[in-house]
Amino acid sequence: LGVGDAPELASVSRYHLAVLMARAEQFEQALETLGEFAATGDDNPRVIEAMGIATLRMPLLPSELPADRREMVLMAGRASYMMATRNTAAAEKAFDALADRYPETPNVHYARAVLLLQEKADKAIEEFKRELELQPGHAASLMQIAFEYLNRGDAQTALAWAKQAVAAAPGEFPAHKALGQALLETGDIDGAIVELTAGIELAPESPSLHFQLARAYQRAGRLADATRERDEFTRLDRLARTRRTGPQSVGGKK
Repeated sequence: LGVGDAPELASVSRYHLAVLMARAEQFEQALETLGEFAATGDDNPRVIEAMGIATLRMPLLPSELPADRREMVLMAGRASYMMATRNTAAAEKAFDALADRYPETPNVHYARAVLLLQEKADKAIEEFKRELELQPGHAASLMQIAFEYLNRGDAQTALAWAKQAVAAAPGEFPAHKALGQALLETGDIDGAIVELTAGIELAPESPSLHFQLARAYQRAGRLADATRERDEFTRLDRLARTRRTGPQSVGGKK
């Protein structure tokens, strides 16, 4: 293989990695990886299909996809591809068409809501709730609603949704993060520390969890612990940015 083969090999590897992520129910990571194809304008049908599988949160390999669901998956994939290219208007129309055609299909309303969060948050919450009607205890919807209320500064409302998220998905670190933040903002500092620590046990390399735990320790007067967590946040944040864009993004040499 020559030097010219390197980009193609990287593309093939990226595709297969994303497919395996979706199969392992790592749907957000799969979509993030597939989004790199959208960044280069690569709308290969295999990419669209893989994006559709991840968008609809189907733990399947493309070869396992039933033939009667392929058209729906491709519709979802095209909508997500438009979203990844930041063509928001076209993506919204595509998700509207998907929801109109498949209103009772799991995760269709969730996918539509994720897009709507960008500019139409109230409508997004309605869609997340619609998903919860179809799938009670849908953890991703519960977490999204909790984080949206946290972003609005309404920690009390977020708290109720975050508690449901942890009950539905105790093994998911974002649920513990949402609950930890809500507890912290509503004055339960000890409870926040418990939840944020639980989140870190599940995802020790999450910079944001260490940042939130540092805030909780600071409020608890545990200054040494707060300093330790801030230092860990700084280390992990620097590492994450270096992985994304190279050492120059954190002041290193080009």
